Amino acid sequence: MRFSTELLLDNELLPKDKNRIIISVLKTCFSSYNKDYFENLYEINPNLTKDFTFSLYLGQCKFLREDILIPEKKIILNFSAFNIEDGIMFYNSFLSNKSKQIHIKNNVLTINKINLIKEKLIYNDTVILKTLSPIVVREHCGDNQKTWYHSLRSEEGQVIFRQNLEYQLKDAFGERVQYDCEGLKVEFSDSLKEVKVKNYGIEVLSNIGKVKVTGQTYILDYLYKAGIGSKRGSGFGMVDIV
Repeated sequence: MRFSTELLLDNELLPKDKNRIIISVLKTCFSSYNKDYFENLYEINPNLTKDFTFSLYLGQCKFLREDILIPEKKIILNFSAFNIEDGIMFYNSFLSNKSKQIHIKNNVLTINKINLIKEKLIYNDTVILKTLSPIVVREHCGDNQKTWYHSLRSEEGQVIFRQNLEYQLKDAFGERVQYDCEGLKVEFSDSLKEVKVKNYGIEVLSNIGKVKVTGQTYILDYLYKAGIGSKRGSGFGMVDIV
């Protein structure tokens, strides 16, 4: 399920760590609407794979040293979920908090509009995906105390991306997906750009651009809806079909 939500701001400044703000809004809405769902997602199983993602459209904005200047005092939150339950929970929780003031860092946010976006159907075994939010390739080592972020412009980054992707697919579909993973082909555009995004105080290396994926349609559908790469539930890896 896919939604577009208009969020109004009291003042023009939004912290550069904007995804952190949106996660706080998601938690506020989820916890006020369905505490069991919220606790399972963020407290009981905080490392649970989240098969949803989001991106932000900031309009004619200007990036300052620590903040983003948004003259229109309005942002668009795009949300996509593979599982219907997550999509319904997003819609209902945001609808129940519509027009309420949500206090964020040095600002106040109000949910103004929520629209259901028609999803695209996939009929072929190849799609070209363009990023709506940057793709993150994260590598955990040892006891997960060390974390590295890689660029998709490097061979190592592409290898780790592939490993993470297969893990995510097995988590979503079980071991039966193993055979189809072997035939999955991912090609990265030479025009992929590297960007650094502030996330919980850390500058995270990521990529924006186009990715060509060939494989079974149910896998392509999953990537289109759940997003690609690491940290999808934190607002990375949202894509659209070209």
